[in-house]
Amino acid sequence: MNEKEVYGMGEILSNVFTNIDSTRIQQGNDIVTIWEDTVQKIYNYGPKLAGHTKVVDLKNGILLVETDHPGWNQILQNYKDFILKGLKMKIKDLEINSLAFRVKGTSVSLSESYEESKKRQQQEYISKIENDEKKLEEMGFKNESSGEINPKVKELFKGIFDEK
Repeated sequence: MNEKEVYGMGEILSNVFTNIDSTRIQQGNDIVTIWEDTVQKIYNYGPKLAGHTKVVDLKNGILLVETDHPGWNQILQNYKDFILKGLKMKIKDLEINSLAFRVKGTSVSLSESYEESKKRQQQEYISKIENDEKKLEEMGFKNESSGEINPKVKELFKGIFDEK
């Protein structure tokens, strides 16, 4: 694009929306609606479960669903077969073979391979441990390998380490 070329807003929007497949948008809307209808039929949990879940992604026949608490993931896992059967009955032209669940705030996605996910989780865990160790050192609990117990720790647990 030349710096001196000027495009109208209508032309810009037209170019942006040309690449959007309206059938895929409609399928996404259908999946969300059918998800809610199917989940609401689960005995004892239906309406609450539908209110605490959200369809996030569909890739390679796996539907990724997000919940706001791990307990809802467990309930969904228990009713997985029921949900899959209900989805397949209502969405015949779309292949959904499995369900995956994540808790809101986690970064699990369907585009990530198992190895990538594992590596990312390990790195997050290592970073957390390093941050915790740094905080402990700032509080005066240094990681000393002398075999002696830090005097501050001894003070906190006075009486436990006294010889009898």
